[in-house]
Amino acid sequence: MTRFFFHVREGSSDVSRDTEGQDLPDLEAARLEAMNASREIIGEKILHGGSINNRQIEICNEKGDVLAIVNAQDTLFKEGQLRSFSDDVTQSAPVVRANGSSVEER
Repeated sequence: MTRFFFHVREGSSDVSRDTEGQDLPDLEAARLEAMNASREIIGEKILHGGSINNRQIEICNEKGDVLAIVNAQDTLFKEGQLRSFSDDVTQSAPVVRANGSSVEER
């Protein structure tokens, strides 16, 4: 396991440093963790207002080297298309028919 740190950068200078880090098997697992954190940040910004374009998560090693960066663009789009996530909690939300007669799973 490798310890990864997830620093959140707002704009070009303001950085919120992760001082604890997280032990993960590899960089791909760290990237997935950063993507999930980015989804939460975007959701909060949409809910409460604010720009989502200026924030990015820097994935760093213990020496402070930036190994990868995840931004809102990476989180929302893949190959120019809106991204979908297999863990989308809305997929299991109940659906009520227009006449209100029954509830079924999506």
